[in-house]
Formats: sequence, structure tokens, C-alpha cells
Amino acid sequence: MKAHPYHLIVWIDHQIAHLYSVTRDSISDPFTVHAPDQGGGHIHHKAGTPGPGHVAVSPEFLKEVAQALGTAQEILIVGPANAKTALKKYIDLQMPLLKSRVTGVEPMEHASKAEVYAFAVPFFRLRDLMAPVKD
Repeated sequence: MKAHPYHLIVWIDHQIAHLYSVTRDSISDPFTVHAPDQGGGHIHHKAGTPGPGHVAVSPEFLKEVAQALGTAQEILIVGPANAKTALKKYIDLQMPLLKSRVTGVEPMEHASKAEVYAFAVPFFRLRDLMAPVKD
């Protein structure tokens, strides 16, 4: 990311992450991180595995996305399926200084920039209203 945003929303699935800086009046064009090509094409399940068989999100991808969060002070992670929770768990375990800046993890299907903005602004506005006043 070019600037150091205060509010950042990350839309992530197992193949791509879009990071948007959000203000009360605007949303940035996304900074995009792609998962490394694992040579399997678009795969949702591992064949012949017990349980749900979901393909795990690449640790390299999670690391790259987490590093791209930079110095954002409030981070909202959204997306479908398990990639959003995988990113949160990665941050919790591998980047403890970043952990406290993740303010929410919410489900969101594929969304346009306008839809992401419409979701993010009220979320961050409510967070700002609920934040304790600092002396």
C-alpha cells in the first residue's frame, strides 16, 4: 500500500486478497495480492480426503497479505469461506503486534468496490463511536 491508512478492509478468498484504504468519504483502489500458483487450477476440495476436504490457504499467501497490512490502525477482514479466518489465525500466531489492530472478521461474498465501501464505512464509524476517548 502506498499510504499508511488508518482504516483498512481486506477482502480475501483462497486465491486473491484486495486491500482497501477507507475514509469517511472514499475508498482507495484495491492493492491486490495473489496466492502463489499451486498448479491445481481452481480447486475447492481435495479428492479422497475424509471430512470437508477444503484446500488449505497457502501460508506464503497469508504471510504476504499480513505484511501488506502495514501500519493500518484498524483492520477489517472479510470474505467467503475460510480464508478470512485463516488470515486472522495466521496474524494471531505469527504477527502478535498486528493482532490487536484486527477489529473484525466478517463474512462477505464476492463484492464490488462500492459494496465493500458500503459495508466498511458503517462498520468503522461504529467502531470509532465506541472507542474510548483518549486524554
